Amino acid sequence: MPETRKVVITPGEPAGIGPDLVVQLAQRDWPVELVICADGALLTDRAKRLGLPLSLLPYDPAQPPVPQRAGTLTLLNVPLNVPAEPGVLNVQNGAYVVETLARACDGCLSGEFAALVTGPVHKGNINDAGIAFTGHTEFFEERAKASKVVMMLATEELRVALVTTHLPLKAISEAITPSYCARSSPFSITTCARNLALPSRMCWFAGLTRTLAKAAIWEQKR
Repeated sequence: MPETRKVVITPGEPAGIGPDLVVQLAQRDWPVELVICADGALLTDRAKRLGLPLSLLPYDPAQPPVPQRAGTLTLLNVPLNVPAEPGVLNVQNGAYVVETLARACDGCLSGEFAALVTGPVHKGNINDAGIAFTGHTEFFEERAKASKVVMMLATEELRVALVTTHLPLKAISEAITPSYCARSSPFSITTCARNLALPSRMCWFAGLTRTLAKAAIWEQKR
Protein backbone atom coordinates (compact mmCIF):
# COMPACT_ATOMS: atom_id res chain seq x y z
CA MET A 1 0.00 0.00 0.00
CA PRO A 2 1.23 3.54 -0.73
CA GLU A 3 2.59 5.49 2.20
CA THR A 4 0.20 8.02 3.76
CA ARG A 5 1.48 11.59 3.54
CA LYS A 6 0.67 14.87 5.23
CA VAL A 7 -0.61 17.63 2.95
CA VAL A 8 -0.76 21.09 4.49
CA ILE A 9 -3.39 23.58 3.31
CA THR A 10 -3.47 27.34 3.85
CA PRO A 11 -7.01 28.68 3.25
CA GLY A 12 -5.68 32.17 2.46
CA GLU A 13 -7.70 35.33 3.07
CA PRO A 14 -10.00 34.60 6.05
CA ALA A 15 -12.76 36.84 4.68
CA GLY A 16 -12.65 35.09 1.30
CA ILE A 17 -13.76 31.79 -0.18
CA GLY A 18 -10.75 29.79 1.02
CA PRO A 19 -12.23 28.68 4.36
CA ASP A 20 -15.45 27.62 2.58
CA LEU A 21 -13.47 25.47 0.15
CA VAL A 22 -11.55 23.81 2.97
CA VAL A 23 -14.78 22.94 4.79
CA GLN A 24 -16.17 21.46 1.58
CA LEU A 25 -12.99 19.39 1.13
CA ALA A 26 -13.72 17.80 4.48
CA GLN A 27 -16.96 16.25 3.25
CA ARG A 28 -15.24 13.16 1.77
CA ASP A 29 -12.51 10.68 2.64
CA TRP A 30 -8.94 11.41 1.56
CA PRO A 31 -5.99 9.00 1.20
CA VAL A 32 -3.72 11.64 2.79
CA GLU A 33 -3.89 13.60 6.03
CA LEU A 34 -5.14 17.14 5.44
CA VAL A 35 -3.40 19.50 7.86
CA ILE A 36 -5.13 22.88 7.79
CA CYS A 37 -2.92 25.79 8.81
CA ALA A 38 -5.57 28.25 9.94
CA ASP A 39 -7.67 29.59 12.78
CA GLY A 40 -9.89 26.85 14.19
CA ALA A 41 -12.72 29.17 15.20
CA LEU A 42 -12.77 30.55 11.64
CA LEU A 43 -13.28 27.08 10.16
CA THR A 44 -15.92 26.14 12.74
CA ASP A 45 -17.85 29.34 12.05
CA ARG A 46 -17.66 28.85 8.29
CA ALA A 47 -18.86 25.23 8.56
CA LYS A 48 -21.82 26.42 10.64
CA ARG A 49 -22.70 29.07 8.06
CA LEU A 50 -22.52 26.45 5.29
CA GLY A 51 -24.54 23.94 7.30
CA LEU A 52 -21.83 21.28 6.92
CA PRO A 53 -20.48 18.89 9.56
CA LEU A 54 -16.89 19.46 10.68
CA SER A 55 -14.76 18.09 13.49
CA LEU A 56 -11.30 19.57 13.98
CA LEU A 57 -8.61 17.17 15.16
CA PRO A 58 -5.58 18.72 16.89
CA TYR A 59 -2.38 18.38 14.89
CA ASP A 60 0.54 16.58 16.52
CA PRO A 61 3.68 16.67 14.37
CA ALA A 62 5.08 13.71 16.31
CA GLN A 63 2.26 11.42 15.21
CA PRO A 64 2.42 9.49 11.90
CA PRO A 65 -0.04 10.63 9.20
CA VAL A 66 -3.38 8.87 8.83
CA PRO A 67 -5.92 9.12 5.97
CA GLN A 68 -8.44 11.90 6.54
CA ARG A 69 -11.99 10.76 7.20
CA ALA A 70 -15.08 12.57 5.94
CA GLY A 71 -16.32 15.27 8.26
CA THR A 72 -12.91 15.87 9.83
CA LEU A 73 -9.83 18.03 9.31
CA THR A 74 -6.53 18.06 11.15
CA LEU A 75 -5.97 21.55 12.57
CA LEU A 76 -2.62 23.30 12.90
CA ASN A 77 -4.05 26.29 14.70
CA VAL A 78 -2.85 29.77 13.80
CA PRO A 79 -5.01 32.38 15.58
CA LEU A 80 -6.56 35.28 13.72
CA ASN A 81 -5.67 38.75 14.94
CA VAL A 82 -9.35 39.73 14.84
CA PRO A 83 -12.50 37.71 14.02
CA ALA A 84 -13.20 37.48 10.28
CA GLU A 85 -16.51 38.28 8.61
CA PRO A 86 -17.12 36.73 5.17
CA GLY A 87 -16.70 39.31 2.43
CA VAL A 88 -15.32 42.00 4.75
CA LEU A 89 -11.56 42.58 4.58
CA ASN A 90 -9.70 43.53 7.74
CA VAL A 91 -6.16 44.80 7.42
CA GLN A 92 -5.37 43.47 10.90
CA ASN A 93 -5.50 39.93 9.49
CA GLY A 94 -2.93 40.59 6.76
CA ALA A 95 -0.10 39.34 8.96
CA TYR A 96 -2.13 36.24 9.87
CA VAL A 97 -2.26 35.17 6.22
CA VAL A 98 1.51 35.51 5.84
CA GLU A 99 2.06 33.63 9.11
CA THR A 100 0.11 30.63 7.79
CA LEU A 101 2.13 30.64 4.57
CA ALA A 102 5.42 30.82 6.46
CA ARG A 103 4.52 27.96 8.80
CA ALA A 104 3.34 25.73 5.95
CA CYS A 105 6.37 26.54 3.81
CA ASP A 106 8.80 25.81 6.63
CA GLY A 107 7.07 22.49 7.23
CA CYS A 108 7.54 21.50 3.60
CA LEU A 109 11.21 22.52 3.65
CA SER A 110 11.85 20.42 6.76
CA GLY A 111 10.08 17.36 5.36
CA GLU A 112 7.21 17.61 7.84
CA PHE A 113 4.72 17.95 4.97
CA ALA A 114 4.78 16.27 1.56
CA ALA A 115 2.93 19.06 -0.27
CA LEU A 116 1.39 22.49 0.22
CA VAL A 117 -1.96 23.65 -1.19
CA THR A 118 -2.75 27.36 -1.02
CA GLY A 119 -6.08 29.13 -1.02
CA PRO A 120 -6.58 32.58 -2.58
CA VAL A 121 -5.08 35.54 -0.74
CA HIS A 122 -5.81 39.26 -1.04
CA LYS A 123 -2.47 40.84 -1.95
CA GLY A 124 -3.76 44.36 -1.43
CA ASN A 125 -4.86 43.63 2.12
CA ILE A 126 -1.48 42.09 2.97
CA ASN A 127 0.37 45.10 1.57
CA ASP A 128 -1.99 47.46 3.40
CA ALA A 129 -0.89 45.68 6.58
CA GLY A 130 2.64 46.90 5.89
CA ILE A 131 3.97 43.60 4.51
CA ALA A 132 5.57 43.64 1.06
CA PHE A 133 3.86 40.80 -0.81
CA THR A 134 3.80 40.22 -4.57
CA GLY A 135 2.41 36.69 -4.65
CA HIS A 136 2.77 33.10 -3.49
CA THR A 137 5.51 32.30 -6.01
CA GLU A 138 7.81 35.10 -4.94
CA PHE A 139 7.09 34.50 -1.26
CA PHE A 140 8.03 30.83 -1.40
CA GLU A 141 11.08 31.57 -3.55
CA GLU A 142 12.41 33.98 -0.93
CA ARG A 143 11.38 31.81 2.03
CA ALA A 144 13.15 28.79 0.58
CA LYS A 145 16.19 30.87 -0.41
CA ALA A 146 15.84 29.40 -3.90
CA SER A 147 17.78 30.83 -6.82
CA LYS A 148 14.93 30.21 -9.27
CA VAL A 149 11.25 29.36 -8.91
CA VAL A 150 8.85 28.88 -11.83
CA MET A 151 5.06 28.93 -11.58
CA MET A 152 3.65 25.95 -13.50
CA LEU A 153 0.02 25.35 -14.48
CA ALA A 154 -0.53 21.63 -14.94
CA THR A 155 -3.16 19.25 -16.30
CA GLU A 156 -2.87 15.60 -17.33
CA GLU A 157 -2.13 16.62 -20.93
CA LEU A 158 -0.23 19.90 -20.67
CA ARG A 159 2.22 21.70 -18.40
CA VAL A 160 2.67 25.44 -18.86
CA ALA A 161 5.41 27.26 -16.95
CA LEU A 162 5.29 31.04 -16.78
CA VAL A 163 8.54 32.83 -17.57
CA THR A 164 7.47 35.76 -15.38
CA THR A 165 4.92 36.08 -12.63
CA HIS A 166 3.29 39.35 -11.61
CA LEU A 167 4.67 42.21 -13.68
CA PRO A 168 3.18 45.44 -15.07
CA LEU A 169 2.51 45.14 -18.80
CA LYS A 170 5.09 47.83 -19.59
CA ALA A 171 7.82 45.82 -17.82
CA ILE A 172 7.30 42.54 -19.67
CA SER A 173 9.28 43.34 -22.81
CA GLU A 174 12.35 44.23 -20.75
CA ALA A 175 11.99 41.25 -18.42
CA ILE A 176 11.71 38.51 -21.06
CA THR A 177 15.21 38.12 -22.46
CA PRO A 178 16.94 35.11 -24.07
CA SER A 179 19.06 34.58 -20.96
CA TYR A 180 16.03 34.72 -18.66
CA CYS A 181 14.15 32.21 -20.82
CA ALA A 182 17.23 29.98 -20.85
CA ARG A 183 17.07 29.84 -17.05
CA SER A 184 13.40 28.82 -17.09
CA SER A 185 13.39 26.06 -19.72
CA PRO A 186 15.89 23.61 -18.14
CA PHE A 187 14.17 24.11 -14.78
CA SER A 188 10.77 23.24 -16.28
CA ILE A 189 12.05 20.18 -18.15
CA THR A 190 13.85 18.87 -15.06
CA THR A 191 10.74 19.36 -12.94
CA CYS A 192 8.59 17.41 -15.40
CA ALA A 193 11.10 14.57 -15.56
CA ARG A 194 11.99 14.31 -11.88
CA ASN A 195 9.10 15.62 -9.79
CA LEU A 196 6.21 14.74 -12.10
CA ALA A 197 7.74 11.45 -13.30
CA LEU A 198 7.36 12.45 -16.94
CA PRO A 199 9.86 11.71 -19.70
CA SER A 200 11.83 14.69 -20.99
CA ARG A 201 10.02 16.43 -23.81
CA MET A 202 10.63 19.32 -26.14
CA CYS A 203 10.07 22.68 -24.48
CA TRP A 204 8.24 25.33 -26.50
CA PHE A 205 8.08 29.05 -25.80
CA ALA A 206 4.82 30.82 -26.55
CA GLY A 207 4.41 34.57 -26.39
CA LEU A 208 2.12 37.40 -27.37
CA THR A 209 3.47 40.84 -28.17
CA ARG A 210 1.56 43.90 -27.10
CA THR A 211 0.92 44.77 -30.75
CA LEU A 212 -0.52 41.35 -31.47
CA ALA A 213 -2.62 41.48 -28.33
CA LYS A 214 -4.18 44.76 -29.45
CA ALA A 215 -4.75 43.35 -32.92
CA ALA A 216 -6.54 40.34 -31.46
CA ILE A 217 -8.80 42.58 -29.39
CA TRP A 218 -9.72 44.68 -32.42
CA GLU A 219 -10.29 41.53 -34.46
CA GLN A 220 -12.83 40.34 -31.89
CA LYS A 221 -14.69 43.65 -32.10
CA ARG A 222 -15.22 43.44 -35.85
